Amino acid sequence: MINEIATFKDQLTLKDLEDELLKREQVEIPTMHSFMGGVYVREILIPKGTLIIGKRHRHETCNILLKGTLSIFMGKHLPVKTLTGPCIFPSEPGAKKMGYAQTDAVFANIHPTYETDLEKIEEEFIIPEEEYIESIKITETKKIEMEI
Repeated sequence: MINEIATFKDQLTLKDLEDELLKREQVEIPTMHSFMGGVYVREILIPKGTLIIGKRHRHETCNILLKGTLSIFMGKHLPVKTLTGPCIFPSEPGAKKMGYAQTDAVFANIHPTYETDLEKIEEEFIIPEEEYIESIKITETKKIEMEI
């Protein structure tokens, strides 16, 4: 499966891969939400053999692999890393993580907020894919204009 990830990332954009995977049978990912003292923790249980693609976050994010082993891809010019929990690692703003669960895994993100409404939290912390793609187009257009 790791070789398949490497092949996919070389041949397709992550959006293309995500669109293709959404056409297939989806795995139920149990999600727990905890709120305490200005902190929101989103914890998921990832079954062994699952390929999972996350959403882009607006800010640097604290990620915790509490248990299990994941092969994780976090960016175009970064290698796939294999992590075994427990471990804590950051992801940059705008990163779209993709992971393959080599074992059953428990994974969490931590966000600083007093908000408890999940829709409002998503609006605050998640970049909709269409918004991200549009920002890339604008950035590329500006680069081309600067070169001319």
